[in-house]
Amino acid sequence: MESKKNISLIVGIAIPILMIFLVAISIYLPILFAPAPRFNFLYVTHDGYVQYVVENGTLVKRAVKYQEHYTPRAARLFVHNVSANEDKEVSFKEAQKLKLDDNAKSPDGYEVVYGSTEYGFFPLFFSGDQDDNVMYLKGHNTSKKLNLQSSTGGRYYSRNRHFLGWIR
Repeated sequence: MESKKNISLIVGIAIPILMIFLVAISIYLPILFAPAPRFNFLYVTHDGYVQYVVENGTLVKRAVKYQEHYTPRAARLFVHNVSANEDKEVSFKEAQKLKLDDNAKSPDGYEVVYGSTEYGFFPLFFSGDQDDNVMYLKGHNTSKKLNLQSSTGGRYYSRNRHFLGWIR
């Protein structure tokens, strides 16, 4: 007879615990089954003027006309190793030797995206914004924060990193 009295208490405690368990599984299960990213990428840090583009799989430097009385920061090129989440700075000549794919998505289904912040569940009462200082490797229902260099420490210019291409 005692167990019949406590059944509602047991169900009342078990349902929230079960829900927490199901949410945790739905978050971490895709990470376990997602294929590891295989393609490294090249990116540039800059101060608002994009000097480099990929044409026919090769890196090309464009002439940029700066505003009068403006001294640009030197653009720096980096190869990002996706498996180690580390950068290696390369010269323009080294970067020109790379075969690049400038598609937004890598051949294995990943893409480099800017982060976003959302401030609530109800869009009428709260707003969301794009976090231009953080970038993620996103694909296969997962995302991973990237440790990328910044030309200014991310303080003065938004989007001061520019994805150039996947290294083939």
